[in-house]
Order: sequence, then structure tokens, then C-alpha cells
Amino acid sequence: MIFATGRGGGTLNADKASGAGGFAVFKRLYDSEKKPKLALDLGGWTAATPEGRLQRGRPAAACLAAVPYAAAGVGFDDLSLPPVDLQRLAEEQAVTPLLAANLYLKSNKKPPFLRSYALAQAGGRKIGVLSLAVNSPAKPNTPKHLPNYRLEKESYEAERAIRALKEAGAQLTVLLLAVNPKEKAAPDYFKTFLAKLPRVDLVITDEPTLKKPFRAGKTWVAPAGLGLTHAARLTLTLESPGGRVNGLSFKRIELDAGKYGEDPGMLKVIAGYRGAASAHFAKKVGVLKAPLPLREGNLSPAADFAADCMRRWARTNAAIIGLSELAAGLPAGPVTLGDLHSALPLDSSVVFVKIRGDDLERALAGLTPAELSVSGLRLFLRDGALERAEGENGPLTPGKVYHLAVPDSLVSGRENPVLSSAMEFANSKRSLREVVGWCFSRQSSFARPAGGRIIKAGND
Repeated sequence: MIFATGRGGGTLNADKASGAGGFAVFKRLYDSEKKPKLALDLGGWTAATPEGRLQRGRPAAACLAAVPYAAAGVGFDDLSLPPVDLQRLAEEQAVTPLLAANLYLKSNKKPPFLRSYALAQAGGRKIGVLSLAVNSPAKPNTPKHLPNYRLEKESYEAERAIRALKEAGAQLTVLLLAVNPKEKAAPDYFKTFLAKLPRVDLVITDEPTLKKPFRAGKTWVAPAGLGLTHAARLTLTLESPGGRVNGLSFKRIELDAGKYGEDPGMLKVIAGYRGAASAHFAKKVGVLKAPLPLREGNLSPAADFAADCMRRWARTNAAIIGLSELAAGLPAGPVTLGDLHSALPLDSSVVFVKIRGDDLERALAGLTPAELSVSGLRLFLRDGALERAEGENGPLTPGKVYHLAVPDSLVSGRENPVLSSAMEFANSKRSLREVVGWCFSRQSSFARPAGGRIIKAGND
């Protein structure tokens, strides 16, 4: 039996409303299985919960070790962690090897604290496990440069790891294949990719569109249970004496606390981390005299407030923010760190941009103005399209250089109009959430931000 999970996003225990999900339920399920077994995870420990982001994935990693999982791949969410934090995860829970065969540091060296492969034991057999992170299934083996790492050579590194596992006596080989959440891996990708490798017995992937196993040549490809609300249970039928996989049955099991219960030891592990996080998120950062809703008709007072904070912190002429940066508004009265994390769940950083007035107007037109909030600017829309933009002192001056503050989401991608129009830009390395927190630290309380920033006419 192989139990597989992935993209947990920092989820630790069962949802209070539904009673579903969490490591404590998974451990009870795992321990109840009497057949030879092992547990594997495809990473993704930091993104979806404030606790996961705050504690850099450490709570989830501690839970992996407490099950224990036989091995875990590093997922795409985890690559937002700098190497020092990823190394801490690997060292603090050394029970579960962290794998990443095709991950390199900026120095062109492989991280010494991660492994390309691991050997596990189950049912009297040696099982080899390796892990890959595939940035673009449409363009395999294309290098991808990340802020702290580089992904490349997935075919080359997979072949090296598979051969090393065979030499180490692995009788069964399992590949954990993490796919970039912004991309899609169709079945043909797996068939083409695997055809170029030495034989792999089983691929487990976190590709969400894959709902059931299929054969790619002699290899079984199966989905993991995602989000830690479900686990995949893969029952392998092996040839004797060779040990090749000649059959696989698949079941997606809901992690139902009512059905399986929750492991007391795991709950203690979770409680330790949860208590520290709760104390942190309860800290008061400031006061709002009025609530700032995420949406109020055609306005977003919460986004206007964030734009004002960016502009004030960066000391720029203007600030622009996409409404997609926010997930919730802010309440009236005391505002806590937890409120900031709920309102601004993304880890976007603030970028300084220099741009001429005419280029700024073209860049704004190339975005979706109705999905923006601004500070220090007024956008005049007609039928949803930008008609003109003005600064605080009237129409934008074509040749004048304006200094902007924007989240990095507005300058990412080669086709981005802000990036292509800018004279220069620099990432501050300070998160938008930190900048809004700084605003609160500079002033005891805030009123509702001034409106009148987006003026719409026509049929919109």
C-alpha cells in the first residue's frame, strides 16, 4: 500500500465545520492499515494558511515526521522559501527525507541539504523514491529561474537518480512528480516524458486534472490526494519473484475525523505550533474608524487603503494594486496581524517603478483598469476601457518621470505592460502585507480612504 498526499498548503488538522482533513486524521487512517505500507508526500506546505506562511512550513514538516512519511518531494509552494528555511525544514525533521532531484541553487550547485532520491522498506522490498519539480510540461527540460533557485534537467536528473536507485538494490521505483500549479500536465506529457527514461514502476503526481490512474507504457501514473482533505491509497499487485507492478487499484479516501478519529499524539504536535501562531496573529497592529470592505459597489475601500499605504511607504508619486491581491476586507476597530493575513494572503512584494507619463497611461490601458485600485492617480473609464489618466495635479505629463509602487504581480511576465513600459524597476523585497502593517505602526488610527479614484462613464 502507498498512501500519497500533496499540496497541503499548510493545512494541519480537521476543518471544524466539516470534520474533514488534517494530519491527525491521516495518521489514524495510516496506522489502521495492516498491510505493508508507506506514505509519500509531494510537498506544498506553506501557501494556503497563515500558519504555514508564518512558520515557513515547519508545522507540516513536523507532522510528516510524526506519521512518519517515508519521503517527501519539495513542491512549488515550498520554493518560495529561501534556502536557509528549506535547510531548516530538512534538518529539523530528518526522519522524512526531502527530495528534489532537479533543483539547483543560484550558485549552480545542488542544495546539500536535499536529496535526489531515497530508499524505503515495505513488505520486505526495497522501494526507491525520487522527486522532480516540472515547471512547464509543454516545454520539458527548459530551465526556470526562480528568486532563490533554478529548475532544469529533469530528464537527466531523473535518469541519474533511477540508475543510482537500481544500483542500491531498489526493487520498485516510485517517481514523485510535482507540476507547476500554473501549468497543466496532460496524459500525453507523462507518456512522452517517461518513454525517454529508464523504467519507472509508478509515478505519483499532484496534477489536479488527473482523477484516476492510467498506464504510460510499463509505468502506472496515479494522482495524489490534494489539500490534505483526501489521501490517495494505491494498492500495488507485484509479480513474484521479480517484484514488478502488474496491477494497481486506486481509492481516493476522504480524511473524515468522524470515521477515523484523530491521533492524540499528532494533535499535540499541531497544538504546539498552533498556539504559537495564534498568539502571533492576535497581536494588534492598529485601529480603523470604519470597516474597509473588499467590495462595495464598484469600489474596493480595502484596496484603496493598501494602495495608499504602498505610496506612503515607498514615497512615490503614485501606487497601483490589482484587486486580486486582496481576499478580504478589514474590520472596524482593532486590526490584528491575523486580519492582515486574511486580507492579504499572497506573499507579493512591493516593487519600485520609474516610468514616463505617456508610457504610464499606455500601461494602464493595457491592464484591466476596472480591476485596479490606485493612489495618487485618477482613472477615467468609458465602457470599461481607459479614456485618460490623471495625477494629483491634472493630466499626466508625457515626458515626466513618475515613481510608482506596485506589487510584483503587476511586473511579472514578459508581456506585462508595466514591465515593458518601465524605464527601470527594483524589487524592495518587502511584502505588501508588511508595508500595510508599517502604515498602522506610523499612525494610531485610520479613517476610510478617500474615493473618487476610478471614474466610470458609458454603459459600464
